[in-house]
This record gives sequence, C-alpha cells and structure tokens, in this order.
Amino acid sequence: MIGAFWLSYLVLLLEVTLFGGKSMFKYKILKALEVAASKIAPLESEEDNTLFYFYRPDRQFFKHLNNQYQQDLSSLFYDKKEANYFFNKGENGNGYITLLLLYPREREEAEFEHMVDSLLILKLEHSVMIITEDKEDFILEFLKDCQKELKTEEILVDLINAALAKMTADAQKIRDEIIKLETSINDNGPTRSLFSQLLQLKKYLISLSLTYDSDDKIIEFFKREKNTLNLDENGHSGIIKLEENLDSLKKLTQAYNKYLASLDTMVNNLSSFRLNTIMKTLTEISIVLTIPTMIYGFWGINLKLPFEEFSFGFLLVLAISLALSGGVWYWLRKIKLL
Repeated sequence: MIGAFWLSYLVLLLEVTLFGGKSMFKYKILKALEVAASKIAPLESEEDNTLFYFYRPDRQFFKHLNNQYQQDLSSLFYDKKEANYFFNKGENGNGYITLLLLYPREREEAEFEHMVDSLLILKLEHSVMIITEDKEDFILEFLKDCQKELKTEEILVDLINAALAKMTADAQKIRDEIIKLETSINDNGPTRSLFSQLLQLKKYLISLSLTYDSDDKIIEFFKREKNTLNLDENGHSGIIKLEENLDSLKKLTQAYNKYLASLDTMVNNLSSFRLNTIMKTLTEISIVLTIPTMIYGFWGINLKLPFEEFSFGFLLVLAISLALSGGVWYWLRKIKLL
C-alpha cells in the first residue's frame, strides 16, 4: 500500500514537471511611457509567474517589443481593423502566443473611427503581458482576481472572458438609451436631435457587430489549439464560456438592431403623419380663402354690379364672402374631408 502511494505521488510529480502545473501569479501595472527600454525586454528574465499590464504605450515602447519578439506588434495594436493571433510554439516550450482582441469604447465616443480599442496579450513562457491604450478598470479587476493558482494558458482564457463580460455590460447600457429615445419620440415626436441620436446609435451598433464578428478568430484559435495548450477541465469550460458570451453579445446586438429599425419606422410614420396634417391644414386654408378671393375678383371688374349703388355695399360683399367661406368650412368639416 505504501509503495503504491509513493508510486502515485511520483507519477503526479512527473506530470506536473512535464506538463506544467498551476502557479500563484502576481501582477505589475506600468505606464508604458514611463518604462525604460532596458526594463521592457527581455521580460523572460523577470520574476516568473508575473502579469505585466502596460497602458498608454507609445511607438518607442513598441519598437523595443518588435525587436525583442521579431513581430510587428505596433501595427497589430494600432490597426484596429480585425482581431488576430500568432502562435510561436518555439523549442522546449519557450514559445509565445500573441492575441489581439477588439473591444468597443464607451458610447460617449461619437466618431465612428474611434469606437474600437485594442487589447494586446503576449503570453511568454512564465509570464503574460497585457497592453491597452487606456487604463481599463475591467483589467484591474481581473488582475486582483488572479491571486490564485492558475496556468498561463488559463489566464488567457479568463482574461478574454473578462473582456467579453465588460463588452456585455457596455452593450446592456444601450437598452436604456433606446428606451429614452422611445420616450422622447412619444413625448416630442421626431426632431432633428432625435434623428442625430438614432444615426449615432446605429453607427455604434454597426461597430459592435463588426467587432464581435472579428473576435470570432480568437475563439476559433482556442478551440483549435486547446489540446496543444494543454488546458485542463477548467480551461475547456472557459472556452465554452467564451463561445456562449460572444454568441450572447451577437444576439443582443441583433435584438437592438431590430428594435432600432422599429423605432426608425415609427419616426418615419410620425414624420409622414405630421406632414400630412400640415398639408391638410394648408389645403383647408387655401379652399376657404379661395371663395372671398373669387368674390372680390368678381366685384372688381368694370361692369355694373349689385350693391354698387349702396353706401354699405362693401360691407354686404364682405359679409357674403365670409358667410360662404364659413359655410364651406363647416361642410368640409362635417363630411370629414378636413
């Protein structure tokens, strides 16, 4: 029994040594602009099991990274057109993984070109680098939650899930904006500012759809390489969660697009109704005013006409025109033409 126990223990120890066990990770948050080149590379020589979070990077920062890892990370980071990944398996397990995930900015950003940010992740042998344009709260929360035993590969999956959770929270805020728009339409009808808000919201939803479709690449990478990455059961569950989260985001965006389309139709219908009401009022005024115009024109010709010998003939003509106009207006109202 004792021999069997020690044999099992040795087998377990050998598996941990060969395939990599879980480790406690610590993290460092660094402003990239303030980091000297000598401290950027090589990060492999830094303390093991460390998460490095860099924000506010500049071209000089990426220049050193490009030289260190022989990869154009700056173009990858600043392009922001589509998500991407690179898997350098290397030798003796010292390769690295580069992941670029796109995520939408807050709705306050009105310009279409600046609606998307980049999340660059560089997984080294015993450490992970995270790079974003601004200091993101969801990454800070993620780093605090990483104070437990994890594998570096699991950190990648968990970080992407944290980013998707942030996207979901941002996307759910759109619902409140749509409800406000609907209330504004009901209270004030279609206005110029309302059309502008609808347009901006549509542009933002287009940006969301393009971003989510692009991020599918990252999910496909994890599904294809899950065996190579040697993920355990938690890692596989994390990949399933990635698919579910991204699918939920896509469905949410589709629902918002349909809702906005119905609002757009309602605004157009209200605009048409208002226009018809205005045209109806103008038609009523023109018909009513046509009668006195005809009467005054008739009495203006150079012929012998009724009431021209009376001193109050003008008043009689005015009274007749007003009576006829009032009668026509009442008749049109009665038959509901106006």
